[in-house]
Amino acid sequence: MKKLALFLMCLSFCSCSWRSPNSQFYTMNSEGLQAVSEHKTNIAVAKVKVPDLLDRSQMVTYDADSDQVNILEFERWAEVFPDVLQSTVTNDLIAYLPNAYVQRSFFDSQNVNFNVNIEVNKMQAYLGEKVVLTAWWNIANASGRVLVRRQGTYEAKVDGRSIQSLVNAQGEAVHEMSKDIAEALIKL
Repeated sequence: MKKLALFLMCLSFCSCSWRSPNSQFYTMNSEGLQAVSEHKTNIAVAKVKVPDLLDRSQMVTYDADSDQVNILEFERWAEVFPDVLQSTVTNDLIAYLPNAYVQRSFFDSQNVNFNVNIEVNKMQAYLGEKVVLTAWWNIANASGRVLVRRQGTYEAKVDGRSIQSLVNAQGEAVHEMSKDIAEALIKL
């Protein structure tokens, strides 16, 4: 009986002292972006399509020396990654086109002049090295006719080995894509 009591006491002590690491949550910000035009228009940014591997809240990194993919359980986006991208592009377009009305689209059709649709082919994040974003994006008019369709590859250097430096680089790549979209919008 003493052995059982001692075992239960040790089990209780061990289970109380063990704790998983706290999750860290991240998002991209659009601070410091400079306007590219005073163009006035109404724009809706649709939910961004991403590969299944990226459609999660956990951060995904790649190993540059192998084919290894890392899903970081305790380093997470504040929302699922497609929503983070949609919010970031929306906020970027608000910064790049300050006189435009820009909103996130939650439905297939919006009563706006232009709908922005983005499909990410890949977002490869190499800790301490670089981020490579490859995406198709298009701008459609209110009736759904595609006016501009482009594929772009955007690369940003990761300054450091921290997750925050990786997030900053991912944000830079998204800002470059958003700037291309803003520059296309002002020509329509």
